[in-house]
Amino acid sequence: MKASKTLGRPENWQDFESLCKKLWGEIWQCPEIKKNGRAGQEQNGVDVYGIPSFDNEYYGIQCKGKDEYTHKQLSEKEIEREIEKAKSFEPKLKKLYFATTAVKDSEIEKVVRLKNQEHKKANLFEVHLFSWEDIVDLIEENRETYNYYVNSINFKSTHSVALTFPDNTTELTIVPKFRKRITHFKQKIVPQNPLFGNPIFDLLEKQQNYARIISVNTNKTEINYSYCQFYLRVHNTGDAPIEEYKIFLEFEGEIADLSDTNEKTTGFELINLNPRIPDTFLYSDSLTGEIVPRKSILVGDDTFASDDIFLKPYPRESKAVIKWKLVSKTFKQEGSLLINIKPDIETTYNDILIEDPLKVRTEESDIEDYIVEKKDEDRE
Repeated sequence: MKASKTLGRPENWQDFESLCKKLWGEIWQCPEIKKNGRAGQEQNGVDVYGIPSFDNEYYGIQCKGKDEYTHKQLSEKEIEREIEKAKSFEPKLKKLYFATTAVKDSEIEKVVRLKNQEHKKANLFEVHLFSWEDIVDLIEENRETYNYYVNSINFKSTHSVALTFPDNTTELTIVPKFRKRITHFKQKIVPQNPLFGNPIFDLLEKQQNYARIISVNTNKTEINYSYCQFYLRVHNTGDAPIEEYKIFLEFEGEIADLSDTNEKTTGFELINLNPRIPDTFLYSDSLTGEIVPRKSILVGDDTFASDDIFLKPYPRESKAVIKWKLVSKTFKQEGSLLINIKPDIETTYNDILIEDPLKVRTEESDIEDYIVEKKDEDRE
């Protein structure tokens, strides 16, 4: 088909969401069609919604952008997850459309058909799937959307950039580790020591304690696994070089700290005679950052990776958003990235023997950072 060869996919999920809103707004003859909420908010499985002119109940669209280079597809689990979310959309939906930039896949289409049949029997909303080839057909059949999309492609500047996480997506799930300690203070039964009170024994005991103190390694590195590590990937998707550029970052949401490392060394530390010059700068107090590449030109289709970013959220399930703005000599662009935070809280138990029976008790600590000492083999 001619259109399928000439109509390229939108370059990012925001543009794809806008295309779906325009397309189904024309199909439904619904000028009131809307995007659902804003980035970072819970959307109950629905990105775009509206009431068609020929109906009196809400229809919803879940937009799934998949890049054409890695041939990623919707998975059955992903479909199930979004359908469960959509069940809580209010008012309830009559139909839910999955719109994706992925190519057609017979197995996924079968999954959706069976799910649609199951929902009809259960008096739930219908479920339908439109892959990129299907969407191209619909664009051809709807003149307003066709003109809008073709003109937006032709008018588009030769400058364009995509900023993503390492896997080329705009959404990331992190699993920071935390721990909670429960300590049982139990009574200790102390047997009679025949040497108790003997001055020679007391002197020997003091010498042993002193030996333990001075034998402690004063050079220690700890790793804090409450910080999650990732980097940002900058891809020049246009056909013109981006010159003298830098990127400004704003972090919003349940974020406790930002850092360029999750390690802390105490004691004597060797001086690095060849320090690496950073290109990513993070400011924890304002939850902002900057990416200032040392190579100031990014040619067409080239990519650049930032330094590692270590983000510590609060120990509860939540979401965070990274708003970004690229500014260059002749071009600027902005967007946002979504982080899903799913903490793993480990409970540890400890017994401490005490002599005083009145101090027998159980104590539960607050949720703490998950910090471990770095072993020698980890340093290599």
